[in-house]
Amino acid sequence: MKKNFSWRDFLDRRLNTLAVLSLAAAVVGQLGAWNWFAELFSHFMPHYAAVFLLAALLCKGRQRWLWAICTAVTVCWLAQPFDIERPSETRQRLVWYNVNLDNPQPQAETAALLAEDADILALAEIDLADEGWAQLRRRYPYGCGHRSDSPFAMALWSRQPLSACEVRFSNAYPYIRAEAGNTALYALHPPPPVSSEFARHRAAYLHDTALAVAAENKALVVGDLNSSPFSPLFRRFANEAGAAAQTRFHMPTWKPFFLNIDHVFAKNLSVRTQALPWMYSDHRALSVQWRE
Repeated sequence: MKKNFSWRDFLDRRLNTLAVLSLAAAVVGQLGAWNWFAELFSHFMPHYAAVFLLAALLCKGRQRWLWAICTAVTVCWLAQPFDIERPSETRQRLVWYNVNLDNPQPQAETAALLAEDADILALAEIDLADEGWAQLRRRYPYGCGHRSDSPFAMALWSRQPLSACEVRFSNAYPYIRAEAGNTALYALHPPPPVSSEFARHRAAYLHDTALAVAAENKALVVGDLNSSPFSPLFRRFANEAGAAAQTRFHMPTWKPFFLNIDHVFAKNLSVRTQALPWMYSDHRALSVQWRE
């Protein structure tokens, strides 16, 4: 006699299969130091955690304990870093923002950024030829930038004079190093890993900039690294730079997948980081307060 169809059993099997695939993808992603395509799977740890949680809650049988363990491990990873320092007093404030090269509302974005009243702005993908950003530049007259019609345009602007500000390059990709007091400021934006060539350039960029940061006594690093905290390249950058991450790993900064690819690192500084509301870019801005 044929067994009656059960939606419960059907969903249980499908959810278990999805959880197995998520676990496999999470493991494969950690091989990303050797293969750029494998590394792409590392970035979706929040999504894998959600699948593990559903499987732990809804699946039947002993496999629920496996998914419960996977949930606990991924949630602990998402909750890092545990030891973010909090400054007892604020000395300076910087806002990092990938404004998106095709931002449709530069005037509205300008008003929002001015309302933040930061000392320094570090901006990626900013079209310096667009008059919509002119008011922002007038309010922040100091600093430097790289003009380009590509997503690799960058600027670091300050209300007060900086000790130094220069655009540097890793291969053809720019980054900015500036000095505010005794702190070296770095604004980074490597290429996205959309091909093996771009992935190779991103790895070289992160290596080059990490070595530059490692040579500093005090440093604040902000940027869209096109890498999540779950990538082996992210860990390698932090280790080589000798800098500690200052944003919670679970905090989304980029749509449409709501991944965390915009970051703040600190070296020998006390830092407080806050994500600002979403505006017209596909990224969200980060506000950073620090003291030496």
